[in-house]
Amino acid sequence: MTLRTLLLATAAVLSATAVAQAAELKEIGKIPVKFDAPLQGFDIGWYDAKTDRYVLASRGSFDPKDKSNPGNAGLLIVDATNDKVVVNDGAEAWVGDGDNSIKVVDMKQGKVVASIPTEANKGGADELGYSPKDNVVAMALPDAEPPTLVLINTKDRKIFAKVPVPNASDGFEQTIYSEVDGMFHTVVPELGGDPNKGGMLTVDPKTGKQVGEIAPIDNCKPHGNFPGVGNELIIGCNYGQTKDKRPPVQMVFDVKTSKVTATIPGIGGTDMSGADPGLGLYYTASAGNGEGSALGVIDAKTHTLIQKIPTAGRAHSVAVNTKNHHVYVPEGATGGGCGCIRVFAPM
Repeated sequence: MTLRTLLLATAAVLSATAVAQAAELKEIGKIPVKFDAPLQGFDIGWYDAKTDRYVLASRGSFDPKDKSNPGNAGLLIVDATNDKVVVNDGAEAWVGDGDNSIKVVDMKQGKVVASIPTEANKGGADELGYSPKDNVVAMALPDAEPPTLVLINTKDRKIFAKVPVPNASDGFEQTIYSEVDGMFHTVVPELGGDPNKGGMLTVDPKTGKQVGEIAPIDNCKPHGNFPGVGNELIIGCNYGQTKDKRPPVQMVFDVKTSKVTATIPGIGGTDMSGADPGLGLYYTASAGNGEGSALGVIDAKTHTLIQKIPTAGRAHSVAVNTKNHHVYVPEGATGGGCGCIRVFAPM
């Protein structure tokens, strides 16, 4: 499989209350990934509190001269209690596949048990979100014409709604489900061909319909999107790469008011973002940061950048274990990366 993204079907939404003072991180270890080829291409990582596992979609590295080498395209499963790669008992992982389908992985059997066609007229399935309350998955088809968000019932595994967005001129990025308002929220990097204009698409998982207009998230090029403290979403802005000469920023979006409520300077070029509301910390996997690839650490209370940890190997993915507060950042084996999953924890 050419895996692109993933999300556990049992994924729990993080707690919405900050209870401690923000603290800086330090690296506490590395999880080796040793398969038929080094860890190279990867995308979405996700921590599932219910099963205490971190899972990562690996697109793998293939040797074109060695057809017997399958590479490491697959679903990496990490025991988040001990920070080791294992296969435990569990439920399902739903994985967006580049072959225009969603693969359903039985975590107990460790194998694909279903393949759901996404019905895209172009491109494949990309990032997705899950509503445990409604048993609905929202899957982005960013390369379809027009870009479309499809909603799937996890019980019968059938598409019951489609939300086309003709104005999304650079597709979609991360979709999340918010317990605050019970809605899916999808960041749209570019609207109407204007790279300075982006937005937030809101969709009701019950009706499968768009709610209101796309809320503006301008001068950001939003990629990352994750539930934070209270009504907040931490938005990972792709602004701030060397090539675009735009100011490096991250943003905070309020799901109740549908507005950007804070702009955080100092780091940019972000793909994924994450949060640990219990510690009052937000994280950005800023592999495209103009000053160099970094993991950004943000104080959720003051909305200020408090740390930039150098990374390598296109470290554009981040996930947080909200039980022990470990932070997982995979790095590819090239570009100075470790070909492993780096683990950080508060000092």
